[in-house]
Amino acid sequence: MESLLIRPAELADLEGILSLAKAIGEDHDVRGRDPKGDFYGYLKDMKDDRLAFLLAFIGQKEVVGYSVVKFHKRLDPSDYDPTSCTIGVAVHPDYRRRGIGTKLIECGLKEARKRAIETVYTSTFIDNIAMQKLAEKLGFIKYAVIERDGLQFPRYKRKVCERI
Repeated sequence: MESLLIRPAELADLEGILSLAKAIGEDHDVRGRDPKGDFYGYLKDMKDDRLAFLLAFIGQKEVVGYSVVKFHKRLDPSDYDPTSCTIGVAVHPDYRRRGIGTKLIECGLKEARKRAIETVYTSTFIDNIAMQKLAEKLGFIKYAVIERDGLQFPRYKRKVCERI
């Protein structure tokens, strides 16, 4: 595999993100209903330091994955929390099982650590066994399974660092 580069998203990355969104498809609505609008919203929130939007590139040209880290947010209930964040990850189907998701989450955890975040949350669909195993491999602990709109979502969390 060519070298993997992970960096914050930039405005010039729009076409790569839209291509990735198309490749991921609408399975369980993982890419959102408006990838272009989400992209612009994420860039704005990055400027306000409310989130980190990290992209994974192969050979510095093809976007093959992304991670969104939303600072000061928690799950269950979804609310403002200055000591928590949520992290989500998606990888192009042709590039899965190559460690890209692991690297994206590890980079997201570093972003959380920089901000003295204490607890990181993530969630996935009940049938996404690969993501559940990845979360557990990275130290996340399943603490709940919620049901919404007839679907089940395992919830995971892990500690990142202690406040000084």
